[in-house]
Amino acid sequence: MRTNKALFNKLIGVSLLAAASVLLATAAPGASADDFNLIDQKAQISLGTFLNNSKLKIRVDGEAGSIGTDIDWGNSFGDSEKSRFRLDGVWRFSPRHHMRFMYTDYNRAKTTTLQQDIEWGDDLILAGSSAKGTLAFSIIEAAYEYAFRTRDDLELCLTAGLHYTTFEAKLLADVQTPGGGVGGTLGGKASVDVPLPVFGGRAMWRLGRSFYLDAQAQWFALSIDEYDGSILNYRANIMWQPKKSIGIGIGYDSFKVDAKVKKTSFTGKMNWTYEGPQIFYNVAF
Repeated sequence: MRTNKALFNKLIGVSLLAAASVLLATAAPGASADDFNLIDQKAQISLGTFLNNSKLKIRVDGEAGSIGTDIDWGNSFGDSEKSRFRLDGVWRFSPRHHMRFMYTDYNRAKTTTLQQDIEWGDDLILAGSSAKGTLAFSIIEAAYEYAFRTRDDLELCLTAGLHYTTFEAKLLADVQTPGGGVGGTLGGKASVDVPLPVFGGRAMWRLGRSFYLDAQAQWFALSIDEYDGSILNYRANIMWQPKKSIGIGIGYDSFKVDAKVKKTSFTGKMNWTYEGPQIFYNVAF
């Protein structure tokens, strides 16, 4: 199952690249003859379905300094792709100055029999225990863009923004008494809010025939008292927008966080990626 999902995501990525290559090869070198141009619009909003595939490796340390178990969440609780809505928008309050925002969320839970002993915080959960793993997050991003180059068929921007993530991983296992009853619960919740600035660039090409290619990449590394890590985000999509009120697109988004955290609600480290394809409807104003 994991191989099939990985293959599916790779096929989506290859298909997007192939489609972009075909469009670039067949589109006119300049803008089309149509009067409407998405690059000139004051604002646009995209609402679509994002097929989240979340991959997590996490370690939750104890309060006394004990080192927890490195857990591959997918191996322990199974991989799970889930469709969630995603909202994107941009406001060009001047030709060179823009604001961009994004929101998406994700949650899933699964109960399984553990195949290994796990030290989660100050608790040791033995192999063979029935445990419930819950993973949830929401992401809000707001970014400023400066368009250092603008043409009828091209917009190149530098970006600086804040990527705010609310993340929670929960592992709970009931302790069985000799009589078959429940004698307590081991495990607990590891949660953290990760407000990370990001810097990068974005480009939009008008390919002709009402087609547009929009791509962006963002990155940041941070080391302060509570956090030590990095964030990497990239996205590409192809849109067909013949009119203001009619626009559809397909895209692919990947977001990765590597972090060591020292907070009361979560002390440990995580290597976390969410990625997947997206289909959306776009409206311009």
